Amino acid sequence: MKKAKTRYILYGLLGIAILFASYWGFEFLKGTSLFTKTNVYFIYYDRIEGLNESSPVTVNGYQIGKVSEITFLPKDNCRLLIKIDISKDFLLPDSTIARIYSMDLMGSKGIELIFGGKSTYHSPGDTLIGEVEQSLKDQVSVQMLPVKQKAEELMVEISKAIAVISYIFNDETRDNLEKSFASIKATMAYLESSAYSVDTLLKKESGKIGRILANVEYLTLTLRDNAEHLSNIFDNLSTFSDTLVALDISKTIIEANKAIESFNAVMDKVNRGEGSLGQLIQDDKFANEIEQAAENLRKLLFDIQFNPKKYVHFSLMNIGRTVNVTDESELTNKDKRVVNRQREKNEKEAQRNFEKDQKKKQKEEQSNDGASIDGPVIFMIQIKSAATQIEINSPELKGYTDVIEKKYSSYYRYYIYQHDDEAQTSYYLSLAREDFEDAFPVAFCGNKALSYSEGISLVAQK
Repeated sequence: MKKAKTRYILYGLLGIAILFASYWGFEFLKGTSLFTKTNVYFIYYDRIEGLNESSPVTVNGYQIGKVSEITFLPKDNCRLLIKIDISKDFLLPDSTIARIYSMDLMGSKGIELIFGGKSTYHSPGDTLIGEVEQSLKDQVSVQMLPVKQKAEELMVEISKAIAVISYIFNDETRDNLEKSFASIKATMAYLESSAYSVDTLLKKESGKIGRILANVEYLTLTLRDNAEHLSNIFDNLSTFSDTLVALDISKTIIEANKAIESFNAVMDKVNRGEGSLGQLIQDDKFANEIEQAAENLRKLLFDIQFNPKKYVHFSLMNIGRTVNVTDESELTNKDKRVVNRQREKNEKEAQRNFEKDQKKKQKEEQSNDGASIDGPVIFMIQIKSAATQIEINSPELKGYTDVIEKKYSSYYRYYIYQHDDEAQTSYYLSLAREDFEDAFPVAFCGNKALSYSEGISLVAQK
């Protein structure tokens, strides 16, 4: 029996312990600590915006208490009384404001204590000043109100502008605009075609245009350098015009009229066939006789060329056979062979003489290469170098007609844009490289070819 009583006592103590643990756990979950001493304060709100019991009470984001009770007061204009528990470690200064605020984006609410600047403090059980943070809707409404007003004013102005535009752009105006845009489109197409034609022309004739500009620049430089001579020429022209004024022009005109009358008289005789000139113009027989005489003279010279021994004898004995040539068609085959041999002999002789002249010229050029440098320095742009001679009208020279050809050793070299001022070289070189990518500047002093740098140095020395 005694053991049964002891067991019931243990059961009772265990039940009490379980009840106490359950109460403590429930309060712990609510945020209430059974071992922390707190002070109670009260706050009145017209609305609490979703605040719940156990909602935290914070200062600068740090929790110092919680909402312990919410009481609805229907007899007091339906206000709400909020009871909060604050740790005794914190004293609340007077004028402390308890503001309900949103703790996160999910809308969780809490109370934030904003301390006043007074040095006196609330006593436990005092009522704090309540305040509710503006909701997102209220904040948006406050921010959007000026925008709304501006938008309404803008809509009024836009309505007025649309009314004006509708009045201006009536059917007639729209028709005129369509015609105007069609005309503008046609004009732009014409301008585009013209621009393409001009661009094509400029690309095709860029070399010629560059040469024209170079010649114009050279002409202007020449005029500038010879300004003094031009002034003298104009002075001379002025003096000459004064002399003309002083002359008796009427007398000169009379003499000129007499000369014209004499010329007319001569022409009349010519037209009538008088005199040799008249017969030559009027009488075909006379002209034919002159033509026949010229043909006979040609045959005579041909015969003299191939049969000089017929007319001049160089020895007392003439062993060879002389062929009298009047017309090659009249020669026999044997005479034609003699004439051909004579021609071959003359051609070989002419070829030997030509080779001798060429060797002589090469020796002179080699001697010139070693000659002393003397005379003015001239600059040019070299565009071509070839082992064989290039014709001036050859497509290789691309239409340049002012090309200068010089032969050194066994190569022919071709130059353009001769000038004596090295400041113009870069400009001429840029023009030349539009047609000849490998063009480069050179210098000459007398008959001596120099490099461009040597020419610059020689100019500096002079």
